[in-house]
Amino acid sequence: MYPPPSLGYIYRPIFVLGAGFACGLLLILTLLLASLTGFIEADSALSLIAASDTIELVLSAGFQAICSAGLSLVIGLLVARALYRQNLIRLSSFLGSLCFLAMILPTTVAALSLLAVWGRNGLVRDALSLFGLEGMLFPAYGLEMVILAHIFFNAPLAVRVMLGALYAEPLSQNRAAAQLGFQSLDYWRWIEWPALRATIPSLFGLIFLLCFSSFSLVLMLGGGPKVSTLEVAIYTSLRFSFDLPTAGILSALQLLISAMVILSLSRFKSVHWAISLRPRYALPRSDKSLIVSRIFDGFILSGFIFLIGFPIAYLLARTEYLAGAGLLRRDAFWQALHGSLTIGFLSALISVGLVIVLASAYHRMGSGIKGGLGRYLIILSVSIYLVVPSIVLGTASFIWLRGFVDIFSVALWLVLAANCLLALPFAWRILGSRYQAVLAATDKKCQMLGLHGWQRFRQVSLPSLQHELGLALGLTAALSIGDLGVIALFGSDDFRTLPWLLYQYASRYGGAEAELLSCILLGLCLGFYGVFYALVRLGARRRQDAYR
Repeated sequence: MYPPPSLGYIYRPIFVLGAGFACGLLLILTLLLASLTGFIEADSALSLIAASDTIELVLSAGFQAICSAGLSLVIGLLVARALYRQNLIRLSSFLGSLCFLAMILPTTVAALSLLAVWGRNGLVRDALSLFGLEGMLFPAYGLEMVILAHIFFNAPLAVRVMLGALYAEPLSQNRAAAQLGFQSLDYWRWIEWPALRATIPSLFGLIFLLCFSSFSLVLMLGGGPKVSTLEVAIYTSLRFSFDLPTAGILSALQLLISAMVILSLSRFKSVHWAISLRPRYALPRSDKSLIVSRIFDGFILSGFIFLIGFPIAYLLARTEYLAGAGLLRRDAFWQALHGSLTIGFLSALISVGLVIVLASAYHRMGSGIKGGLGRYLIILSVSIYLVVPSIVLGTASFIWLRGFVDIFSVALWLVLAANCLLALPFAWRILGSRYQAVLAATDKKCQMLGLHGWQRFRQVSLPSLQHELGLALGLTAALSIGDLGVIALFGSDDFRTLPWLLYQYASRYGGAEAELLSCILLGLCLGFYGVFYALVRLGARRRQDAYR
């Protein structure tokens, strides 16, 4: 699995570069977090943490995260089980695209889409008002809307992970079950639950952490201080009241809670979502033709399509494109467009390049204590965003750099660095394990042919990684373009991004310009994903054709 000692001089640069990147990221993180301690006094920190408002904030955020993660898992399990049982190829492909769209959808666009359907003037509320039943619907802003938004984003992730676990089960098990005349409960007990139970703890923990540290959705849909998270409280303390000690203490508390969740997740199997939702074979299920199964599965799948797809489709349909065309005459729009394109393009290349180098170094780590420590440092470095969310990172950067430079003059680089860290764990889960498998499978052949470095990657690894590499580049670009995180701290008249501009329009002006901007932002995310994915596949195919 590891390179022979005679070739150590070939692989040592990759090893040193990967280890250097990992140590450098961790060192920067350490310096940033150390800067927080200068504003934290033990007495004031303990009094703030023990304050009733802080305890209520943590409990409220925890309750919201538990509800969001639990409901996302339940919906994801029901949808994955229905797709797995019915084995519908076209519907599975459509839902796979729908799930991926929901995962890369900018949070600001998602918030406007949900408000268009469930909001104060939304379609559902207007329909219920015709019958005098509008009081039955939950409030337009508040806990219910935040949970619904988190389900909108995380249920598709649960579907991808759980359906991938089900598809990984051998076909022979389903054939034997069909011959034995298994009923639905038998399938669940002997095939489906054993395949899913290993993914549930880590998946729940990951979704819980994402919901607990949620920022933009809570900021736009929470409706006030009663529904908040620590990140929103940090943003409020820093952006509006400029209370650095409070921001530092809350950042340290957020870091502590996130680290505890990450440590608990390390005991379980990691989740992986670079799978196709298209069935690989026809399952000989003995229960899928039952009327009860078809009705139940049809209801689940229809409800999921309505929950995820209808808000996006309705926003696109109701947008008054001509009325919002004045947006294109505003200098702020073109400035924000330039900023978003720059950040999306650079962060995708940097984050995926980092994953390639780190995965190569991870594969070259030897056995023993040093190799185990090196692999642990790499895993920790790619998980920085999960441990230290963007607002905490931005707060630490603000406190550390404000004595050296004008913070707003380097806002572009701070946002770029934050978006690279945001995309790193997603790119690693898509590309990291696959690239290591390709390296392990081709080490001996490349050694015999004398291929290494860039030549090996271009001629051997790239054709094998075309799907994962295109997916990682497209996903990271879309995530970076649509992120409303650190830019909320450092956005100004001199530097904007489209999500920051959309948040300003939605909170102040609203109307057709905000809806048109959301459609443009959605189109950019999809366009970046499609262009990156197509270019990688095209380059890999040309490389393959050249050697035929």
